[in-house]
Amino acid sequence: MKNNRKQDSAVKYPLSAILGSRGHLVVLRELFRSGNPVSHSELLERTDLSRQGVYDVTKRLTETGVAAYSGSGRQQLIGLRKDFPLYDSLNQLFSSELKVYENFLETLKQIIGGLGKKPESVWIFGDAALGYDEYGDPIQLAVLGKLKEIDDITREFREKIMVEKVEHYFDVTIDVRGVTIADLEARPFLTEGAVIRLWGLDPDNYLNPQTNGFAAVHGHQDFDERSLAESEVWSELLKSNPEIIPRTIRYLESRIREISNGEKSELLEWKHLLRNCSPQRLKKFLTSDSERATRLRQSLPFWPVLTEHEQKKFKIMIGELLNI
Repeated sequence: MKNNRKQDSAVKYPLSAILGSRGHLVVLRELFRSGNPVSHSELLERTDLSRQGVYDVTKRLTETGVAAYSGSGRQQLIGLRKDFPLYDSLNQLFSSELKVYENFLETLKQIIGGLGKKPESVWIFGDAALGYDEYGDPIQLAVLGKLKEIDDITREFREKIMVEKVEHYFDVTIDVRGVTIADLEARPFLTEGAVIRLWGLDPDNYLNPQTNGFAAVHGHQDFDERSLAESEVWSELLKSNPEIIPRTIRYLESRIREISNGEKSELLEWKHLLRNCSPQRLKKFLTSDSERATRLRQSLPFWPVLTEHEQKKFKIMIGELLNI
């Protein structure tokens, strides 16, 4: 007798079960990014799933064969099976997803770096920064500059985006908005919630110029003091999330292959440091007042590889440090 229940064959269509829900995608994405088995508590912290949701998803993923448990009780971990037939293909899929996003952000940063007059800060705000955007929604960029310069900066930025065909290559729509500090104060939606910083300091610095003794960031000394404070947070974040380091090395290797020789030196220096420094040495270096540390802190390479959860965690940590 024919079974009328609609179900995709597990042998013929395993991806239906593996990628069958948003929860599966969220957990798989984190497992591939981590590269190592993680606990249910870590998945709970890194995703927006409920505790029961995490347990339900990991159980279903183990039933598909793509993941497996190790350990037991509170020590139980969930990890991907590298001998699973579709492991390499899935890994490439999630890696490609991340690479396209990283290339998009890096392209915008390169365009900003090539502007005749540099803005004070540039960031993505709105739904795209919050992770609520849908296909076709405009990606909103805020470009902060001085009143007499902002129109020229914004115009050149828009023109270069068109010349470089960024919207075509990445299949996105970009909305560039020039703003001044007065606009930030009058339009809080520009900085509310999460922002994705592309250039300069976080816009909150311009709204809170006297935070914990830090003056508004206008000169090199102010920038150095702020970057030193942020380095304390980076060292703690890297300690609690060590998988950020190999992800950053892979990101640096990708960038080094793509850019001109003149821009490679600092990236190569960062790659060398991350490959050869123990966690203790790296922490010491990040918080050192040496000339080399001060120079390299101006090009910290970690932010582009952070997950949304790690970005939120960093913001919370820097806020606690500076009492924001």
